[in-house]
Amino acid sequence: MEILVGLFAAFLIGAGAAAYAGRWRSWASADPTFFYAIGFGILYLGIAVGLFAVLSSLGDILPLAAQRAGAVTVFALLGVTLLSFFWLPRALTPTWFREARTRRPSSQR
Repeated sequence: MEILVGLFAAFLIGAGAAAYAGRWRSWASADPTFFYAIGFGILYLGIAVGLFAVLSSLGDILPLAAQRAGAVTVFALLGVTLLSFFWLPRALTPTWFREARTRRPSSQR
């Protein structure tokens, strides 16, 4: 099962990387009030899912502190994913996305 989750995580990471690189931009034309930067959030979701798969496959091999640090990291990445529905800090968005947002008419922002 961890292999399927890992493959799914790899797919999400690839899609998120394509969004950051500007190769996948079709999602960016969506309504800005919801799913604002979901293309970027997919990257963080993929990393969270991949880390969760690694943590669950290692099980009790890891020390408790590493398990807890991994869990906190997974929840933080999931938080960034949820945040990307509505807003992302300027530092987490690439230049092409910021430029596309400034070129939009003010009635669509």
